Amino acid sequence: MASFVRTPQKGASLMIAWQCQQQKIVVVGNNTIAASRVFSALEADANVELIGDKDTMCNELLVRIERGEITWVASEFQPMHLQNADLAFVCLRDQDLARQIVQVCKEKRVPVNVADMSDLCDFFMTSTHRDQSLQVAVSTNGQASKLASRIRRQIASALPTNLGAAIQRVGLLRRRIRGSDPSDAASTRRMHWLAQICEYWSLDRLAALSDRDMEGLLNIYNNDEGYESLEGAIMSPLPSASAQVDNIPTEMTTPKPGSLTLVGSGPGDPSLLTVAAVNAIKDADLVLADKIVPAEVIALVKCELQIARKFPGNADAAQNEFNQEALKAMAEGKNVVRLKQGDPYLFGRGGEEVLFFREHNYDVKVIPGISSSTAAPLLCGIPLTHRGVASQFLVTTGTGAKNSSAPLPTYDAKRTDVYLMAIHRLEKLTEDLIRDQHYPADVPCAILERASCADQRIVYGTLGSICQVLDSVGGSRPPGLMVVGWAINVLKKESSGLEGVAKSFLDASVNESSKYLDTQGILALHEPEGAC
Repeated sequence: MASFVRTPQKGASLMIAWQCQQQKIVVVGNNTIAASRVFSALEADANVELIGDKDTMCNELLVRIERGEITWVASEFQPMHLQNADLAFVCLRDQDLARQIVQVCKEKRVPVNVADMSDLCDFFMTSTHRDQSLQVAVSTNGQASKLASRIRRQIASALPTNLGAAIQRVGLLRRRIRGSDPSDAASTRRMHWLAQICEYWSLDRLAALSDRDMEGLLNIYNNDEGYESLEGAIMSPLPSASAQVDNIPTEMTTPKPGSLTLVGSGPGDPSLLTVAAVNAIKDADLVLADKIVPAEVIALVKCELQIARKFPGNADAAQNEFNQEALKAMAEGKNVVRLKQGDPYLFGRGGEEVLFFREHNYDVKVIPGISSSTAAPLLCGIPLTHRGVASQFLVTTGTGAKNSSAPLPTYDAKRTDVYLMAIHRLEKLTEDLIRDQHYPADVPCAILERASCADQRIVYGTLGSICQVLDSVGGSRPPGLMVVGWAINVLKKESSGLEGVAKSFLDASVNESSKYLDTQGILALHEPEGAC
């Protein structure tokens, strides 16, 4: 059991968002640093008391005193000023006086921050970006505050401009859902349902949620299975992503005015799309996309877009609905793209769709995509075959028709197994493999999530421990797959932990694909913070 517990990396600060409404915060000082501390406290709705010489006080503090935003107490500090104080900021050039005030704070058990004297601080101030309810804080733990500001600016410049509005609307939606379904028993259902909306809706769409939209979503939540449905949603593409490719001519056989192309979108990163796939998306009049296609790929869509309403128990209904939408659009002469994650013919129901449309006298063009079954292990530093370790690999599914159990292979020590659509029933799957298919409980196992995306994550364990390990790092982040086999350890053994996986693969890589193995995106068993 001890091996499942993460090892803390010492030397950090506890990053918290402290609720300071109506709490007493004392600021000692009259300079611009004191003004900055006052502003931060006011944004947190605190009651601020200022101690400092008015004759040399900076203009911002004088204005706030005149407006009644803060209370000026005295020119010089006295211990009684900390009576009932919840927090104190000391912003003085006089270091001896600052140390005296810190000693009083400790005696009265008042947490204190001292400007430019990190050794006296109970807590550090962060460099913060604010957009309505969104606050992004950067801390260097007192080492390099100026660098923290630069890092904060760089992060803020990369954030969408409407992120704060999106958070406000999602917060309102969360409160309305809780009001309509307040029971404790429904908390998991609410959490999963909202998580799906936050994951798969574009930020533009979330920010634009109207009261009418929310009423429609509440009806969906109350009338269906509830936790993974985005029913009826038309998702707006994100404007920030783009793809630069050369056009190539494509020929499509269409016995009727409209046409249909099945397009494999690869594992997730838009740069892994084929040129033919990008051209098909550009030429489409309507794109019907799987729900798990990442937003970065969805952002390439500039025409009408619909997202599959798939959730457990509704896969067949969602498939039939998309088939009918495609028929309707082609009858109107539209070029339809069916955008599928990975490769259309590898557990993508692509063959079923081809047969369906043939029955309706439509030929279908199929554009292959890079399958996550082979790409994800590669991007995560796991060779599916390796001389002397694994001479073959198997790709299978953990879920059968109508969400049932799928037939499972028997154990072969010289084979690497890749299980798609398995994470949502991981506990039952691992039990069946160990009990019925004679897999050793200690065979290496890895969960690979969102491969090639910025938040790619790897969770290592054994077949017997992987459920507990995954729970210990906060649960799954779909989409993901499971790899089982001794080949998992081949590159991992070359050095220790995280660096062994990343470094050995980067040394062997001579092309741009090495960017996917940035060590910040690799998650080792005892290093969950490594995930972006």
